[in-house]
Amino acid sequence: MPIQAVLFDLDNTLTHRDLTAQAYSRYLAEYYAPALAQVEPDKIIEIVRRIDNGGYPKKELLTHGGIGASAAYALLQELHWLNPPSIEELAQFWFSQFGRFAVEMPAAEQVLTQLKDEGYQLAIVSNGGHDTRLNTIRGLGIEPYFDEIISSGLVGFNKPQPEIFQITAERLGVQPTQCLYIGDHPINDVQGATEAGMHALWMQGFHADAEHIQYKIQQLPEIFAHLQLLNQA
Repeated sequence: MPIQAVLFDLDNTLTHRDLTAQAYSRYLAEYYAPALAQVEPDKIIEIVRRIDNGGYPKKELLTHGGIGASAAYALLQELHWLNPPSIEELAQFWFSQFGRFAVEMPAAEQVLTQLKDEGYQLAIVSNGGHDTRLNTIRGLGIEPYFDEIISSGLVGFNKPQPEIFQITAERLGVQPTQCLYIGDHPINDVQGATEAGMHALWMQGFHADAEHIQYKIQQLPEIFAHLQLLNQA
């Protein structure tokens, strides 16, 4: 059955999470420079990266529930402040600003443009709050490419639960077997999409190698070779 829709994870598939965290940290250092006794961009980057952990935070470092508030707490504790903001202010700074500094994965927009030109429906399926997902997508400037943007915060199911993938296919008006899904996590993305009945590609480079996964890519443009094979099957 020909592929009708191409679905993407967000972090480390369309946007490079770690490079985004670094760009955000440099802006935070600049913005809060007047309130700091010593401006230490490298230290801020280290703190934010440690708490964020590529979007998969370690539970023991989540001191305040979510990544944004936990990073805010760590920044307040570990930096030298003259006039420290409240933890609420720093957490809100994360939510409002992190997505603005989203760094595109190589060739992401080029690939999206070609997929739309070839007539595919496009969707994002991402774990996380819907507003933070939208902030990142808008920071990348890619929202107009997508027919559906589905987050766990929006639909109440988390990857790898099959429901979040099946809801996306239903909203697109296609069968799961007509979908190709691309993501960086072997379980949340590849296993989840496959168990929901979709074809799946693993974006390598962000998690330990999973030799059992058959279909893998290292760059987004490799999608087209896989689409050609699937559409010829």
